[in-house]
Amino acid sequence: MKKFVLIAMSFFVVAVNVAQKNNLNDKRLYNHTYDADAVIDQKYGITIYEPLNMMLGTDTVRNDNDGYAANGYEEDFYTTGQLMHKGFYVDGQLKIYKNYYPNGNVERNFRLVDLKKSKMTTYYEDGTMRSNIVYIGNEAQKWEDYYPNGTLEFIEEYNKSFEYYVFKANYYENGTPENTMELTNKKKLLYTQIYYHENGKVKEQGEIKYSMEVFDYQRIGTWKQYDKNGSATKEVKYSSGNIVSEKNL
Repeated sequence: MKKFVLIAMSFFVVAVNVAQKNNLNDKRLYNHTYDADAVIDQKYGITIYEPLNMMLGTDTVRNDNDGYAANGYEEDFYTTGQLMHKGFYVDGQLKIYKNYYPNGNVERNFRLVDLKKSKMTTYYEDGTMRSNIVYIGNEAQKWEDYYPNGTLEFIEEYNKSFEYYVFKANYYENGTPENTMELTNKKKLLYTQIYYHENGKVKEQGEIKYSMEVFDYQRIGTWKQYDKNGSATKEVKYSSGNIVSEKNL
């Protein structure tokens, strides 16, 4: 899932008092003052606090000025004096927090919903939503990404036990769907999957089934392909993901 990509981009630390590496110029991690160019990744934003997020299953802790695990609110700033981070810590780990861009706009907002559920919303520097994530425990149950123009780029949602998708889709930047996969029969784990041309016309559609035996989504039944004008061009029959027959239309 995409959350692992986000975590992978975070700066790895063994402990809070270990010197920070790479583009933080060996400063101490969580040292209250930062250079904006060093901490803001153009693709992923400010990720240096993710190792402290208690809901993501990490064990990194932040110490206060006296060397003890931080408790209560902590604030960090840019070298300009602008607030960069404000978070509420429990035993050195983050329970809720907000990060900010140098212009004062929120970069991300993490908050707990209950003991198991939490939400993370991240933003582009102009305030446009970048992503909206719902976690159950340390797993992302629902993840939405948005283009800089505000249109939805990607969405995936799992069932509560994370065994299979409930819905998954990608979208073109103009807002039209690129492909969608929607659960239509929960008991049989059957889905309708549709691929689209950029003009919004259906490109290909058919049915898939999630197999608990092989942990895979397999095409079944008859799939049809269409040109950009909406005319059917081909028919393909599948069984357990394998092509049985093909016919041009």
